[in-house]
Amino acid sequence: MRKSIRRKLLLWLSAGLGVIWIISALIGYFLALKFSDDSFDRELINSSDSVAARIKFKEGRLVVDLPPAAQAILRHNNRDMFFYQVLNADGERLSGDKLPLPDIAGLSDVPSFRLIRLPSARGDKVHEVRLAELKVLSPENDGKAFIIQVGETLAARKQLSYKILASIMLPQFVTALLGAYAVWIGISRGLAPLRTMQEAISARSASDLSDVDDSISPEETYPLVQSINELLARLRAYIEAQKRFIANASHQLRTPLAGLKTYSSLGLGAESAVEMKEVIGQIDFGLERLTRLVNQLLSLARVDPYGATALKPEVFDVADVLSEVLTEQAALAAAKSIDFGLEDECVSYSILGDRIGLQQLFSNLVDNALQYTPAYGRVTVSLKTFDDRLFFAVRDTGPGIPDIEKEKIFERFYRLSGAGTSGSGLGLSIVKEVASTFQAQVSIETGENGIGTVFTVSFPAGRRD
Repeated sequence: MRKSIRRKLLLWLSAGLGVIWIISALIGYFLALKFSDDSFDRELINSSDSVAARIKFKEGRLVVDLPPAAQAILRHNNRDMFFYQVLNADGERLSGDKLPLPDIAGLSDVPSFRLIRLPSARGDKVHEVRLAELKVLSPENDGKAFIIQVGETLAARKQLSYKILASIMLPQFVTALLGAYAVWIGISRGLAPLRTMQEAISARSASDLSDVDDSISPEETYPLVQSINELLARLRAYIEAQKRFIANASHQLRTPLAGLKTYSSLGLGAESAVEMKEVIGQIDFGLERLTRLVNQLLSLARVDPYGATALKPEVFDVADVLSEVLTEQAALAAAKSIDFGLEDECVSYSILGDRIGLQQLFSNLVDNALQYTPAYGRVTVSLKTFDDRLFFAVRDTGPGIPDIEKEKIFERFYRLSGAGTSGSGLGLSIVKEVASTFQAQVSIETGENGIGTVFTVSFPAGRRD
């Protein structure tokens, strides 16, 4: 079952209202019960005073004149049983019911109260009795004291407490129900903006990837809307990258494919082996160019930050990657008799990132230098560190790059005017994209004495072995 914010809010708020209702009812009940007990206790004190008024001193002894009619008057209601007992100072019962003896030493003229359990006359049940006790001095008997105990059962008290409880809890229960309804209405209105957002998003077409209007979002869901808009922005960029890749691929593949079609048609009409060999040579050259172009396009798609391929960063030694690239490019350098090698020994330097991407960066820079450097020229590669930063540089003795074109050469499919070599114009675009994944900077400078070009890639601080 899917979790519901509405249900959770209603549950917690209703639970809070319920707890408040119970606590309020209990506090009100006990306070009211205390007031009612005080009222009944005052009635017991009045009864003890009435009993004391009926005590006379005759012929040298205390006499209690309390006939049944007077006892009936002392009984406060018809639901409770009334008890009384009069004792002398020594604890001898003078009149009344047989009640438990009090702690005579602890009594005073201030009434004290206690709860006792008194068996019925038949012995078949036990009554709870609220007992009031006090010591009274008799001026007629030389100030001697006598003790009065009066008590009654708790039926009237309990009945009153139930009425008080009902009078408190029922109105509060109705109030709690009204509060829960108000909470429900408040939650529904509070969540209304979410419904508005849901309807606005549902009404969109599949191709509508514009940002969600954050003006309809409450403050609590604003970060969520911002995250959705960021996701939509990345999705738009990804789709644009795919469109751009398809457009670039179709544009660049059209020319070599047309050339291959032309040469294949010429091959069908060739009348001699010499003509056929020449056609096959052109086809082979076109296929080699086409293969290089496809590989470059795939490499560019791979390192595109919005491409479909997820890069898996790993920790690796940059020197190992560079050694592999130099080994691969050695054959091209040898074919052109180019002085090709390292300026100094490679330093060992660990870095976190895409190993294959960095290999493509090195390979494209070295390959470009070898392609544009004339025969018997020189291409020097260096890998150094300074202040815990890594610097990779490629120096060549090629024709150089005019200042006005140094920024343009990183654009896709851009090639230098008058370039004497074939290429796709994607190599340096790949270099720029890979460098961005490593947060590295690529710079271009003119070589010593104005000869050739120096490409430098500076990487941020990494892990030095």
